[in-house]
Amino acid sequence: MRFTVALPFCHRSSLEGRLGRELLRALEWRDDGPAEVVLGQEGEGELVACVSWPELEGAAALLTVAFQRHKDRLDMERLHDVGRALASEQDLDKLLDLILTQARRLLSAEAGSLYLVKGEGQARELLFAHTQNAQVSLPFHRFTMPFSLSSMAGFVASTGQSLCIADVHRLPEDAPYRFNDSFDQETGYRTVSMLCVPLKDTEGEILGVLQLINRRLEGEDESREPQPFSASHLRLAESLAGQAGVAVKNAGLRQEIETLLERFVDASVLAIEQRDPVTSGHSGRVAALTVGLVEAVNQTPDGPYGELFFNERQLREVRYAGLLHDFGKVGVREQVLVKAKKLEPLRLELVLHRLRLRHEERLRQRMAQDWRGGLVFDAASWEIVERELKEETDHFVALVLQANEPSVLPQNVQEDLAHLELLTWGGTHPVMEPCDMASLRIAKGSLTEEERREIESHVTHTFRFLQQIPWTRDLASVPTIAYAHHERPDGQGYPRGLASPDIPLQSRAMAIADIFDALTAQDRPYKAAVPLARSLDILHAEAKAGHLDSELLRLFMEAKVYEPREG
Repeated sequence: MRFTVALPFCHRSSLEGRLGRELLRALEWRDDGPAEVVLGQEGEGELVACVSWPELEGAAALLTVAFQRHKDRLDMERLHDVGRALASEQDLDKLLDLILTQARRLLSAEAGSLYLVKGEGQARELLFAHTQNAQVSLPFHRFTMPFSLSSMAGFVASTGQSLCIADVHRLPEDAPYRFNDSFDQETGYRTVSMLCVPLKDTEGEILGVLQLINRRLEGEDESREPQPFSASHLRLAESLAGQAGVAVKNAGLRQEIETLLERFVDASVLAIEQRDPVTSGHSGRVAALTVGLVEAVNQTPDGPYGELFFNERQLREVRYAGLLHDFGKVGVREQVLVKAKKLEPLRLELVLHRLRLRHEERLRQRMAQDWRGGLVFDAASWEIVERELKEETDHFVALVLQANEPSVLPQNVQEDLAHLELLTWGGTHPVMEPCDMASLRIAKGSLTEEERREIESHVTHTFRFLQQIPWTRDLASVPTIAYAHHERPDGQGYPRGLASPDIPLQSRAMAIADIFDALTAQDRPYKAAVPLARSLDILHAEAKAGHLDSELLRLFMEAKVYEPREG
């Protein structure tokens, strides 16, 4: 701190002997104004201007009063700065550190601690939440202590009364509290002066205690005894504690909201996985891969995305979008959602049952034909007939089972399906109904075109669901990011057919993560996991075809985002 004074040179040395130590440390002599104080000469004085010399006692008194006003003004300016700083910090742990840093700076305290009230009613405790000390450094461990009048922090938290103690080793005999010197004994540090003020919210609820220790002026010899805190320091500390209390309350409320949101997201993911158990874990893996890829963008200062940087809040936004990207599957019919083969199990069993009935009918028809023709039963000939009919039936059963697989349908199987379409049972009833034939003729996968559109509708369901959530401002893009994770840079994606650059980068990153996990997942009962090298080749082919972002895929490969990460 600097305090400028302009007065005739002849009075300076004699005046210095009448001034306090703190004022002398801040004092800066000037030959003329402007200055905070101008005495005994012409000039502009911001706080005091006296053309005539007021004599030494008068000059000392004017300087002392002006210096106090100067400190008060600086304190108010600093207090406003502290308020702005506290209002801008939303992370509770960082906020506690900031409160202590600013309080110590504002009140020239060598050390300090923060306690937070935890629990309700008789179950209340004081949590030793944060500490700073300019002289000693020890590992910090949080602990709780009883809500008791016997400790200074406990007294302040219980009564709401502030304490301003010049020497903690000389407490009044009737004081209900005592100084705990265990820290001093452990470290060799010596606590002397102390301020303890309650942190209160706007409703007067006590949230914690701010404790400041050993007031020392800047540059002061550390071997000297610390100075006591004054009544003005106490008022300043209480003002700061009021701002800090509001900030702590807001940060606590935000933390509660974020915890609630985190649990809601976890519950939503659980709902997705219970609806579609075969993809359990997919949402979490996609979220982790997407965040990893976006972090790789952060760590790459060159290239098309070199100027982009996603902060911690934006990474959290990406993680939530990844966890919830498939939530809309709750709006898809279960038989479609979990459909592993082209024919649903009941439809497959019905087709196979009809083929067996047809087999039995063919046997009866052949037997009746021989009977009407008057043929004598010949066991050897009949065995041949049975074998031929069984081979025919087995061929059709194998054909249905092969065509029912979700893999690419071979050309010869497609041609054989035409024979299936002609089969009947019970006279004129077709073995294969049109819907069954349509399903078996699916060229790749297990879904009909109608079912595929229903599956694809999960993206729109996801967006509509996420839009209903009142996201905080820093999470407002969660619905948009999730909505676009099936769009393609070439405009051939769904549901809106967006093309770059209309697709958010986070969504393009999620598309890579989504496909990679679908390829390499070990828990799909309807397909084997694709080896890593082959999966990466498929991703390259998709990017070359314009279906994936080539630059993001390059970062995905170079950063080896796909490799498991610790934690």
